[in-house]
Amino acid sequence: MAREKKKVIANVSREDAEQAMSSFAAAANEVSSIEAKMNQELQEVRERYQDKLNKYNDIKDEQVQVLEVYAYEQKDNWGKRKSMDMLHGTIGFRTGTPKVKFDKGFNSKSVTAILQEQFPEFVRTVVDMDKEKLIASREDDGFDTICKKAHIQVVQEETFFVESKAELLQDV
Repeated sequence: MAREKKKVIANVSREDAEQAMSSFAAAANEVSSIEAKMNQELQEVRERYQDKLNKYNDIKDEQVQVLEVYAYEQKDNWGKRKSMDMLHGTIGFRTGTPKVKFDKGFNSKSVTAILQEQFPEFVRTVVDMDKEKLIASREDDGFDTICKKAHIQVVQEETFFVESKAELLQDV
């Protein structure tokens, strides 16, 4: 696919800008109209099939329960295998990743305090830049010195935007 060269635009008059905004607004309104029609049609299709989907999802859920009971009841007969092939599919068990669970009455904060006191090698200390404080301090005296020494800048960029005024959409 050949790439088109981007047209260089310069010396735009107010009249040209107004015409560009008019074209932009018309195109934006058409996009909104088309998207609204698409969403309406998609919703109609969803509604048409929702009952069937619900019915078959209920059947699947019921059958999964039967298969799960069978798998747990027969697991000792599988040996070391984690899955079993059947005529129309495979059932099995997946081993999840290890995770830390707390005893009843304990939470992350209380366990961390215990570990910090008795087993500090199992506690992390995170050092992180306080960006919010740096931004809040940008007008303070001496902040420029901090920026120079820390090799940072606090910037607030400006970006261009175009918003069209929503016009009453008419069916074409």
